[in-house]
Amino acid sequence: MPEEADYVVDRRDHLGAKEFAEDYVRQARPVLVKRALEGCSALSRWNLDYLRTEVGHQQIPLKQWGSSGIQTVQTSFEAYVDHLKRYESQLQDRTATPDQKPAYLHDVPLTSILPDANVDLDKFPSDYFPNWYRAEWWKFAQLFLGPADSITPLHFDCLLTHNLFFQISGRKRFVLVAREQLKYCYPHHWRWCEVNVEEPDYDRYPLYRIAKPAEVIVEPGDALYLPPGTLHHVRSLDCALSFNVDWHTKDSAVKGALACVRGMPWKNVYYNLVIALGLWGGISPKRLFPYYRSYLNYVS
Repeated sequence: MPEEADYVVDRRDHLGAKEFAEDYVRQARPVLVKRALEGCSALSRWNLDYLRTEVGHQQIPLKQWGSSGIQTVQTSFEAYVDHLKRYESQLQDRTATPDQKPAYLHDVPLTSILPDANVDLDKFPSDYFPNWYRAEWWKFAQLFLGPADSITPLHFDCLLTHNLFFQISGRKRFVLVAREQLKYCYPHHWRWCEVNVEEPDYDRYPLYRIAKPAEVIVEPGDALYLPPGTLHHVRSLDCALSFNVDWHTKDSAVKGALACVRGMPWKNVYYNLVIALGLWGGISPKRLFPYYRSYLNYVS
């Protein structure tokens, strides 16, 4: 079996929108953009105390991964922040016995937590997105908040979208595997993979020896671009706050809809068709977003 080429993730500073589109989006190449959120007040303003005050008693869903899949529990935001702060403080105190690690506030609509998030992101590089998304891109954003060592196992994004991931505070380590190497990662349930990339069991998963993963550390203010189908395993190195935007081009929306022949769940196909209608048919996001909104709370 021929050896696969190494997977390379470029690191760029102040990447312009035209260069981003031509060198990375069109060529399906990942890139880490340093200081992409430079000048956004969210970087200093969105700390745990500020979020606790803003969100308060609101109920939020937390996720935990287990042998039976993803489990979701509900709690108030303020109780969650208190748990996070207590846990992180205990980790710093070697004489303390930490509480049970808090669950993960994972993939929830950004505007469900911060309705006016765009105000604190006024320097956001919205020109990275196609025009269709640009005017109200924040409606498509999803937020992540969790303790150190929060993990999302190896997977690809379920609609086969482009993904721009932005770090606000803390650091995250991404292990990326090219979409062409999915066959080496033992996929199941459409988008998840059985192999643990941090401690691969080569006896159970021998094909993973052929895979060529790349590791990327995303720091506050950085953005990481993942082309459609890119496999990624994510670990928070600190208590971390992030958000991402899943988005389509005309080409990726069509490919996403046609992925039904490769096993994409029909619910996912539906969401891709909604976006394709907007991109190809000129129907405004305002008219179509109500049909897409449920995707932002979709557990897949």
